Amino acid sequence: MMRSPTLGVSACLFRADSVLLVERARPPFQGLLSLPGGRVEWGERIETAVAREVEEETGLAIPRFAFYCLHEAIEPDVHAVIAVHRAAEAVAPGVEPVAGDDARSVRFVEIAALPGLAAAGRLTAGLAEIVAGAHRDHLLGL
Repeated sequence: MMRSPTLGVSACLFRADSVLLVERARPPFQGLLSLPGGRVEWGERIETAVAREVEEETGLAIPRFAFYCLHEAIEPDVHAVIAVHRAAEAVAPGVEPVAGDDARSVRFVEIAALPGLAAAGRLTAGLAEIVAGAHRDHLLGL
């Protein structure tokens, strides 16, 4: 049986020095903290998929995203190519996310805490590095 990678999207949403993470409720990556995101549906544009996935998982309707990078998640039962984006603007104070059915929880996490969470095995692979770079670009207005 020939298998193909899954095309996915994810997004970095910042508030000051924090990033919005979801705790995955289902495999793959069940129980790990990750960026909000998921699969691109057949016939769906990537920019539409990222907005849809963010809203489904967090309840936040974000109007604009900027592409940041491609990330590959390759494990024994997973091969996903993920188009990582970042919200064009920071999430305003007082705007609170609500976990959708694909997420056990959703919360802002201090970016400085990500290396420790990664070392403890609580993050999806590569998340801390992706967020650090995307946050740098966000602060520079790129």
